[in-house]
Amino acid sequence: MAACTQTVKVKTPEGVEKDLVPKKVWSLAPRGRKGVKIGLFQDPATGKYFRAKVPDDYPECG
Repeated sequence: MAACTQTVKVKTPEGVEKDLVPKKVWSLAPRGRKGVKIGLFQDPATGKYFRAKVPDDYPECG
């Protein structure tokens, strides 16, 4: 997979909205249904990782 390069506006676990680049993006979908795309992000303040929904048009990467 290619590396993620586009920024996404997400809310960090502390509740602050930031523009971050995800480490990895994958799709979660039950069989036969439209799913959602999830991104793995790292909070720059604490260094902890968290997951957040990304737009459907964002390419899968990681």
